[in-house]
Amino acid sequence: MKLSLNTRLAFGFTVAILLVLIVGGVSFLSFRKQITEGDLVKHTYEVITEVDDIQKLLIDMETGRRGYRGTADTSFLRPYEDALPRLRPSVNQLHLLVKDNDTQRENVIQLQEGIERLLSFWSGLGKTAAFYSKQDIINVTNQEKHLMDNVRVVLRKMSKDEDVLLKRREERNERSITYTTWTLCVGTVLILVIVIFLILVIVKEFRNRKKAELDLQKSFEELEALNSSNMAQNWLLKGVGELNKEMQGVGELSMLADAIMKSLVTYLQLPAGGLFIFDGNEGKLKLVSSMGLAGDVKKSYALGEGLPGRAGLGHELLEIKDVPAGYWSLESASGSGEAGLLVYVPLWLNEELKGVIELAGFKPLHPAQRDLLLTVVDSLATAINAAQAQERVRLLLERVQEQKEELEHQQEELRQTNEELTRQAEILQASEEELRVQEEELRQINTELEERNEAVEVARQSLVQKARELEVTSRYKSEFLANMSHELRTPLNSVLILANILSENKTGNLSDKQIEYAHIIHKSGSDLLKLINDILDLSKIEAGKVELNFEETSLKQIKNDIGQLFNVVAEEKDIAFAVNVDLSLPETVNTDVQRLEQVIKNLLSNAFKFTPAKGKVILDIYAESGKRTLQDRNLDVSEGLIAFAVKDTGIGIPEEKQPLIFEAFQQADGSTSRKYGGTGLGLSISKELVKILGGEMHITSEEGKGSTFTVYLPLNKVAAVAPAVVARQDEGKLDTAEVDAASITPQTKVADDRNYINKGEKVMLIIEDDPQFARIVQDFARSKKYKTIVALQGDEGLYYARTYKPAAIILDMQLPVIDGWSLLKIFKNDSLLQHIPVHIISAADESRLSSDGAIAYLNKPVSKNDLENAFTLIGSHILAQIKKVLVLSGDYLKDDNLRTLMQERQFDVEPTYAHTVEEAVAVMKEVQFDCIIADIGKDVERGVEALQRLRNEAPVADVPVIIYLDSDISPANELKLKRVSNVIIRESSFARDRLMDEMELFLYKIQEGGPRPASQQPVAVTDNNILINKKVLLVDDDMRNVFALSTALEQQQMDVITASDGKEALEQLQQHPDIQLVLMDIMMPEMDGFEAIRRIRNQLKLTRLPVIALTAKAMQGDKEKCIEAGASDYITKPVDTNRLFSLMRVWLSQ
Repeated sequence: MKLSLNTRLAFGFTVAILLVLIVGGVSFLSFRKQITEGDLVKHTYEVITEVDDIQKLLIDMETGRRGYRGTADTSFLRPYEDALPRLRPSVNQLHLLVKDNDTQRENVIQLQEGIERLLSFWSGLGKTAAFYSKQDIINVTNQEKHLMDNVRVVLRKMSKDEDVLLKRREERNERSITYTTWTLCVGTVLILVIVIFLILVIVKEFRNRKKAELDLQKSFEELEALNSSNMAQNWLLKGVGELNKEMQGVGELSMLADAIMKSLVTYLQLPAGGLFIFDGNEGKLKLVSSMGLAGDVKKSYALGEGLPGRAGLGHELLEIKDVPAGYWSLESASGSGEAGLLVYVPLWLNEELKGVIELAGFKPLHPAQRDLLLTVVDSLATAINAAQAQERVRLLLERVQEQKEELEHQQEELRQTNEELTRQAEILQASEEELRVQEEELRQINTELEERNEAVEVARQSLVQKARELEVTSRYKSEFLANMSHELRTPLNSVLILANILSENKTGNLSDKQIEYAHIIHKSGSDLLKLINDILDLSKIEAGKVELNFEETSLKQIKNDIGQLFNVVAEEKDIAFAVNVDLSLPETVNTDVQRLEQVIKNLLSNAFKFTPAKGKVILDIYAESGKRTLQDRNLDVSEGLIAFAVKDTGIGIPEEKQPLIFEAFQQADGSTSRKYGGTGLGLSISKELVKILGGEMHITSEEGKGSTFTVYLPLNKVAAVAPAVVARQDEGKLDTAEVDAASITPQTKVADDRNYINKGEKVMLIIEDDPQFARIVQDFARSKKYKTIVALQGDEGLYYARTYKPAAIILDMQLPVIDGWSLLKIFKNDSLLQHIPVHIISAADESRLSSDGAIAYLNKPVSKNDLENAFTLIGSHILAQIKKVLVLSGDYLKDDNLRTLMQERQFDVEPTYAHTVEEAVAVMKEVQFDCIIADIGKDVERGVEALQRLRNEAPVADVPVIIYLDSDISPANELKLKRVSNVIIRESSFARDRLMDEMELFLYKIQEGGPRPASQQPVAVTDNNILINKKVLLVDDDMRNVFALSTALEQQQMDVITASDGKEALEQLQQHPDIQLVLMDIMMPEMDGFEAIRRIRNQLKLTRLPVIALTAKAMQGDKEKCIEAGASDYITKPVDTNRLFSLMRVWLSQ
């Protein structure tokens, strides 16, 4: 059974901890045993020392007696007399030392008996040696020797026994040390083995072998560093121990100073040093002890005087290096030298200076020496303070003795004082008890506060965790909605495509009822798509991903848009409808008109839904003073409010249900038998949009009488957008580079035509840093009837391009300030400059130029023929940019309106207006048009008849037709219009923008990231013959989509090859190199569309193969990712087959 990582780690750590405990226990017992053995060894040494002392005393006594007998001089008896009173106490002390050793105790008894006999013999002799004859001296000496030999025998025996005992104890101690060492080594090895095992387990699980080796090496280095650190620490501790040992038992200050200096100088291996003691009475540092110093050194220093005085002012160790020559010399019998280092260590205790240590050396202080000095500072200061205190105590004792008599006289007074103090002590004791009680209460309060603080901290951590969980949940929800959008759109795509194919009934084998069923399926699918979009809108609002576009909006336009949209609904439901605008309001308001109209339309839709026939729905737009009570006090009401009130006479909403209706997926009637349908998302989205616009939504309603929904917005002021609104990301400073006109210095080296340009004349901008070459190109341009503007720097060229909007640009690459590559990218991403053809003349890289959007390039040097060809190419592109559009004018598409829209989009379009079919037929017989726009108004039948006549009488088979309507139409009429047109646009607030988008599609074919230069803009083609027999690769993992799209494509007589994922698509492209177009789904298993497109471009080198991406329009940025990956174009699901076919025609026509 394979154990988990946690189990293995737990087992390893448990074994390691047990080994540490075992080794620690064994080591502890061994150390205890060593301490015991050490005490025994010490005891043995004391016995030996005592025996040696007794023997020495006896020898001194014997020597004294013999000297006296030999010389009769009583001065020789002094050693005898000095040793006699010390002998018996020494024997008694020896007896005490060996009381636990029976053998030695018997030896001591024998020793005492021998010594007593010897002492008796000596005492019997008296002091009569002067009368001894030589023979008497010999006899006495022999007797004395015999007695001394007996004593010596006993002493030698005792010494020998103690030596044996000492050797035995030392052997035991050595064995204990050896055992302890082996225990530590074995335990350390085992622990190290387990630790290494754990490291290997962890490294095996989470790191590769190389990382493990590095970590192990690092561990070894750390262990080596630790060993070095331990050695240094041991050296430091040894030094501290020796210093403490020297100071132990020394009470006199001068002796203590000598011991300190001896220990420091010896252990630090320094040649000389001195110890200054601070005298607080005189305020001076006095030299108390020195080693190796000259005899004539200065003995005292005031604080701040000299280096010792300077060191005494600070608390830090003072190290003086590079001591000047002759400052301080060290001498010995073998020679002399000058110290290269002086170290001063101030000794402070409780912010009180005790002294300064001065040390001299020949080389810099080692860090370990420095650490030792810093470590012993406090101990030395304490020892000096203790010695000074002892000195002060001695002086005080003397003073006390002197004052004894005076104190006796004051005894009575002291007794009375003591009684008073006793009474006060009792009072203090009571106070102390009271303080103790208060202290206990405070301790309990502190404990409670700590518990509360811990509870608050736990709660705070819980809140932080909840916030993180909410953030994760929100992210999961957004991802879920994006995924669900794709999963819902994918089957819906098949439903809408197949329903659309069935409704067209191109085979003619369906009945009218079946066609109606197909229309119903298509409409239901469209409704489901709208529901999906509502859910995504709500999720975007909640996630703060809504973008606003504030602009000046006409209230009249809002009134017209809303009125036109809901007048038909009011007529169908027989409901009175009116839009009232307060005349006191300004003509325009600053807001996001798309979002505002979305809110108003939602409120009006609800009002019409819940209002029965014969009822009323009114939209009032009026000014509010700003004093109205608002829920959000942060709203800007300084310039007043504008109110949009939607009133109805419908069913009303009960008061208890009113807060509920603004919740997502909630309705006033949430029962299964409710009368009115809906998702309950509309009001939720509307309320959040109003909040983002900087306003509020209020409701007043009475059940059975109707409701009023009022939207309040700041008047004529951009609202303070809520934090949920996210601005569009900056696409890079380069793409939107701005040039300050004040910073531009117009060039004067080449005279150009900037001051002589008339309206309608062709202007060419020449951006070239070589003035001579710029003049050559300028002369050639003028010969081709161009007015010229010359720029010698990149920033100057950008400024002229934006100022004069030239018809063409000649661009060099190596330019100062802004180079040509950057300028080309700016032109490509600037909506005002992107249509201008750019021709490069430079010594540039051809491959890079082909991908940056230039129409062509020339490598320098260039010839006249090269310039001729370049200007011919530029001229053809300028002519190709002017598109001809025929407009069948009606009530809504007026000349001025359409021209304004085209100018805003920077379209090079020449519109021709025809008010009747006859005029249109006559014009089309003379002019070849690129697009036809027909404004057919409300009369659909008449419009269909006119377009059919136009197709029959004029050559319009290959010209795309866009129909503009001012009202909704029935499915049958829509089918009729589709037979004679390519696109149908209904009148709305966004209709004209869509008209421009469709024109742009048919006239230019726009790619994401900016329009192609004119040379690369494909010609719009609508001939279905282009699709016949074309081989297309359809890549999608959903077989429903594959079936639906394959059916639609095969109806266009196309050869369809399918693949279920990106990997299979690459294989199909390799097997079928004649594939002419790829339809690529994005979200697929194994290899998604992004990766597949990249490999098509990079790996297969199919850079010119058209690839159209198919994806759900779920999350912002999908389109950008597709284009960045290399897609040629992009279309969202559910796929509009007509639009898809148009895109395919455009790309296949190249």
